[in-house]
Amino acid sequence: MFQGSRYKFRKITDILLFITCFGTVIGTFISKRIYAGMYGLQFVVSIACFLYIVFYHWKRVDFVIRSEKKPIFISIFITLIGFIIYYFFTIKISNHISNFGIYLTVLIFSMSIHGIVLRENDSFPLSTIFSLKQRIILLFISITLISMIVIFSGGNLSIILIAINTLFMLIFICNIILEFNLKYEKKQITKDSKYTLALDRLQQEERLKIEFSNFLHDDILQDLLSIKNMTNKSHRPEIQDIICDTLNDLNTRIRKQMQDYHPVILKNLTVKENYQNLIESVSLTFPQRNISVSFICSDTLFLVEPYDILIYRLIKELLTNVYKHSNGSHAWITLSLEKDIIKLNISDNGVTNTSLKTHLGISKISLDTTKHKGIVSIKEQVENLGGTINISDNIPHGACVQITIPMKGDGSYKYFVS
Repeated sequence: MFQGSRYKFRKITDILLFITCFGTVIGTFISKRIYAGMYGLQFVVSIACFLYIVFYHWKRVDFVIRSEKKPIFISIFITLIGFIIYYFFTIKISNHISNFGIYLTVLIFSMSIHGIVLRENDSFPLSTIFSLKQRIILLFISITLISMIVIFSGGNLSIILIAINTLFMLIFICNIILEFNLKYEKKQITKDSKYTLALDRLQQEERLKIEFSNFLHDDILQDLLSIKNMTNKSHRPEIQDIICDTLNDLNTRIRKQMQDYHPVILKNLTVKENYQNLIESVSLTFPQRNISVSFICSDTLFLVEPYDILIYRLIKELLTNVYKHSNGSHAWITLSLEKDIIKLNISDNGVTNTSLKTHLGISKISLDTTKHKGIVSIKEQVENLGGTINISDNIPHGACVQITIPMKGDGSYKYFVS
């Protein structure tokens, strides 16, 4: 419901902006007064929508500003330097800086956003085909040839600048087309590093498909076949009860598997409330175990996507391990964010599990690597994100898992925009 209302508001915002922009364009063909009025209305509506989005996502905005202080400062510096140069070069032209203030804001914002996008992708599509040296040589030759053609054809400096701008526009269009082909067509040309990354992702997807196929075969298909075989005897009350119980069990298992594959983080609840619900649901799946779980977390904790889902999975996996492998009676979970470093500690008062240390390289004891696949997966995820995971003895007895992960912007900005 909450996501639906957010989607509706976004649609309303898009419609309002479209109407005001369209009205401004129409106003140019009617009269200057109507155009000025529609332009003013468009400006007010745009600012109002922007301020509402900033207010609604103020935690995200604060995170972006703190994470991108340097790029934003560079954007402001470059824009102001460019403005100063423009000002002194056009100082003899009347009204040369009229309404220029709004363009400064747009330039700073545009440069910052493009910087984030380029850093996240670490390249642009043409870099898939040409190296940096090749791109510089091609650009230099292109500009030189265009300038020579314009000069020999009797053109002046203004024509040369227009031709160079046209060249950059064509390069921009080539990037868009190439990106589309690389994204939606078969990738015939890729860098080795990107190929390796794509291959790793493909293998991960295949493992996920195999796991999902096994789940359907072992947990779903067998029960469905049993229900099918019992339909001929469904007139008997005891068979009806078995069918109902089996269907209820299927419903529970399917919902659990759905939650495992893609956890649902309710947007109308805080991070702490979502994790508290998770802890309660894990406890309910082990009714035979009487373990008291203490959860310490700030009520105002904020984690950007997809870190909130990652921590959700970590808590679920580690707490499930406590219920399965620990014979203790108490578990402690602490979650905090200190200077954009996520710290998650989960400990219990059971017997220290040395096999967990083995998989993390802490112990040299050789054990079966098929055990604790969840811990191995957690270790890979945490290390890939530049984090650390450590398992130690909990004093006086039990085990303690300590995880630290730096919360960076990068990939999370796509969630902020959407």
